[in-house]
Amino acid sequence: MRDLGIYFGTFAPCHVGHFEQIIRAKRENRHAFVIVSGYEGDRGDTHGMTLDNRVKSMRRLLGPDDNVTILKLDETHIPRYPHGWEPWLKMLAETILLEMDALPFSVGEMTYYVGEEEYTEPLKDFFCREWPHIDTSITMVDRKILGISGTSIREEPILNWDYVMRTFRKFFVQNVLIIGAPDTGRTSMVQDLARRYSTSYSIEYAKTYCREHRIADDELDVKDFHAIGIGQFENNRRHIHSPGTRKVFFADTDVMTTKVNMKRYADGEEFNRLKSVFDYYIHLQHWSLILVLPPEAPKDEAAVHVGDKNEIHRMIMEELELHDLMSITHILDGDSYRDRYQEAHRLVDEILKDGKDN
Repeated sequence: MRDLGIYFGTFAPCHVGHFEQIIRAKRENRHAFVIVSGYEGDRGDTHGMTLDNRVKSMRRLLGPDDNVTILKLDETHIPRYPHGWEPWLKMLAETILLEMDALPFSVGEMTYYVGEEEYTEPLKDFFCREWPHIDTSITMVDRKILGISGTSIREEPILNWDYVMRTFRKFFVQNVLIIGAPDTGRTSMVQDLARRYSTSYSIEYAKTYCREHRIADDELDVKDFHAIGIGQFENNRRHIHSPGTRKVFFADTDVMTTKVNMKRYADGEEFNRLKSVFDYYIHLQHWSLILVLPPEAPKDEAAVHVGDKNEIHRMIMEELELHDLMSITHILDGDSYRDRYQEAHRLVDEILKDGKDN
């Protein structure tokens, strides 16, 4: 067993092939450094996988493993490969040295695990000169063993879902928002679709909040709306990141719903105080598809008055336009629940394409 294994890459995303090499590096050495490299606007950014997000996801993946340390190498301010070899190698050495001194043993042997032949000589030459007291070796990784590439996953993430390590899957989940006025069948639609695609879904947090705090709709104040809005956002995010979410996630309402309700119940001053907060959280949400259930005529006296439901629907559509979301919005206006469900199912299949399960 050697002292220190080094495995570096962009990990955009980290897939099962990468993970096998991390296991190898930490089992063939007393300790392993996994170095996540990248720069602003790199290939991970298009899927929200910024360098910092990849580092966080890698740390969550490996957890409290005493044999592995996750490090970050930010290449933003050096020339892009291959022109930046020398400054990149110097940054790599500085990154390693900073953490190597904290190890509970002296490093006399170091092994780099690489998948590109062209990396071998520059790494060997540089580190033999930089640290002549350390025995440096290079181990070539057989890329055929990896079975998949980050490029293939980014191009067809749903099709290659099972290759993506769990903490990186959230970057590829297709998030579907189902929104509408009360009594439009929204909750039933969310539950039925989630079961159809064997995935998770969120519920409307406002109902939970009012039940737990024993508050009626017309008693809500600005503090309640703030708590409900943030609670809905966190509820949706928790499910998106959940191990139970597979390829697609269905949300029963979002922060926009809370904003619409606040606009109906709060006075103008209260609404203006929270409007910018809600708009900020609406901006943080990322939807692949928004399905709107329009109001129907009430079936009994206890149902919300059709005029109220039409007004809520109008306000929802205004919010969608305000936040430039109409291009991904579809109104499910079928004559029956089955018609609306079938249309929703077809639209979800479209965003999943060839990677759909059912």
